[in-house]
Amino acid sequence: MSGYGGQPPGWQDPYGQGYGPPGVPHGSSGSGSAIGAMICNILFTVLCCNLLAIPGIVTSAIAVNRFATDPESARSLTAWSWVIFAANVVIVITAIVVLILIGGFDSGSSSSDF
Repeated sequence: MSGYGGQPPGWQDPYGQGYGPPGVPHGSSGSGSAIGAMICNILFTVLCCNLLAIPGIVTSAIAVNRFATDPESARSLTAWSWVIFAANVVIVITAIVVLILIGGFDSGSSSSDF
């Protein structure tokens, strides 16, 4: 053996060029971002009752399924899922600010009405 980075003499890589076992894509980025977008959109739908996040759930689910067959389309769908999530966050924050400004959270009675 001639130091680090080399192969021992007579050793054959059972997988060919050192890329790993067959069937595992080499150099793919994975579907972690799509899964993250799906989880964020699901949490936003459940915790904030925001039905507008459902398209984000659908696009991220399609992206997760397409990573093995069409990675470029999956990356595009993942980006759209994050855009939908960000738009929903902006909508909810805007709605809360507007409700605060118009007094939508006031209970109708003040503490001086005793």
